[in-house]
Amino acid sequence: MKLLAIVGTNADFSYNRLVEEFIAKRYKDQADIEVFEIADLPRFKKEGEPDKKVKEFRKKILKADGIIISTPEYDHSIPSSLKSALEWTGSHALGDGNVMKGKPVMVLGASLGMQGASRAQEELREILLSPDQSANVLPGNEVLIGRAPSKFDKESGDLLDEATEKLIDTTFKNFVTFVNQATK
Repeated sequence: MKLLAIVGTNADFSYNRLVEEFIAKRYKDQADIEVFEIADLPRFKKEGEPDKKVKEFRKKILKADGIIISTPEYDHSIPSSLKSALEWTGSHALGDGNVMKGKPVMVLGASLGMQGASRAQEELREILLSPDQSANVLPGNEVLIGRAPSKFDKESGDLLDEATEKLIDTTFKNFVTFVNQATK
């Protein structure tokens, strides 16, 4: 199984990057998981032609059996860089857009506050389920990693919280089942 783990921010440091790296390392025996950075993608313009980086991003999505997106929460929303990246994948984008249609997606997020990017995750789910995206979002599973600085070793990137580890284990297992059902 091939999965694309999208870091949902262009920040130089992000606990969401640590989440995606943790997932790629922990489940490497279950799936080929590539962590993808959106920082180098150009800002979306509706009339804009996709450049080489956007085409590569779309190609990686198309080749993946499933997508994992980890998002922070900025002002009760997803980062603008993540919104822009997703706009390049929608049916309204020029070129070969519409790459998320029917694609299995797992959403999770980490934040400095106690709510674990809950509002951003809800908004991200709405975007992914919109007619322009039409992704197949894993239902009934939430990974809300609140107070992320207390759950990760910032230097090593290690996840230190056993409860969060177990929650990610359960959700990842559910996602693998979901992807397998969706790709039959």
